[in-house]
Amino acid sequence: MIRNEYTVTKDLYMDWFRENQKKGIQLKITIMWLVILAILIIATVVYIVSPMSNGPSPWLLLEVAFFIYSVYHLFFRRKIQTSALYDKMAAQLGENWTRTIEFYDDVIVVRDGKFEVQYPYSEITSVKDEGRIVYIETETKVVIRLYKDKFSEGDFKLFRRFIESKAVMKCFF
Repeated sequence: MIRNEYTVTKDLYMDWFRENQKKGIQLKITIMWLVILAILIIATVVYIVSPMSNGPSPWLLLEVAFFIYSVYHLFFRRKIQTSALYDKMAAQLGENWTRTIEFYDDVIVVRDGKFEVQYPYSEITSVKDEGRIVYIETETKVVIRLYKDKFSEGDFKLFRRFIESKAVMKCFF
């Protein structure tokens, strides 16, 4: 058996959030909100410096309200939601809990405290080696993170040979 174990802290959980902001659909959403924010800033400046403006109008107030919402959505909303999600999980599992990922012949077992989920190797869609972290993605878009220096049974080299034999043609090391 191969086992990867690490402690999930609030700082680590928030690092996962920041990491996800820089990938895939989250990156595209962040870029979209940045474009909206830039358009709002330009539109507000143009309106304020325009000789046609006669003080605050309903359109300017609407722009300012949307600007505030955009700033909240871009910089605070997901961070607040992620923090609240960690707090809910910590209420069930304890402030800092141990995540254990075990590799058996037929399944991957992920344990967070008393909760356990099993993933058959047939559900793996990709395995990616990115620095000190290995990401295993499943068909349901679940991402299992392994830390190369956190193997409590086996090591990274043994894991690599094992996962390549189980997820043939899905490994992108």
